[in-house]
Formats: sequence, structure tokens, C-alpha cells
Amino acid sequence: MESILCVDIPVQMISCTDTNGKITPMRFRFRDRNDEIITININKIISTDQQCSSLGANFVCAASLYGSQKTFQLRYNYYAHEWRMSGIRG
Repeated sequence: MESILCVDIPVQMISCTDTNGKITPMRFRFRDRNDEIITININKIISTDQQCSSLGANFVCAASLYGSQKTFQLRYNYYAHEWRMSGIRG
């Protein structure tokens, strides 16, 4: 059984937004428990929810962390213009 680590930390994101407003996250970084900056290159976007009527966009992405494949839950808040990581599964 896979476990999920629930977190709620801000991340620095590099993303691409097309002319229709669709957001594609590409790479992000955050500070780990040891206060080190960890950079994550997103390999695949598994799912996305970018409805304009909601408060933000949700993404589930696959990427490698410390040499093993993980699933990251990321959220972009339209009003605060802020990216946060809400969970890691692996």
C-alpha cells in the first residue's frame, strides 16, 4: 500500500501558459526539512483540473526525488498567484 505525505509548503514554479490560459508546470523547487533547496523536473502530468470557476488549478505530476519515482500534488491559486505542494506519494 502506498502512503501519502501530506504537506502544505510553498514552491517556486517554472510553468508555461498558452494563449488560452492553460498552465503546464515544468519544474519546481522547495526547501526540505534540512533547509536545502530541492529542484524537481516534472516528467509527466498525470491529471489536471484548471476550471476557471474554481479558486485554483490542481495538478498531479510524476517526477524523480532522491532517485525514486514520486507523485506530487501541486496547486496554483489564481487569486494569490501562489504555487503550493500539498502532497507527495511514492
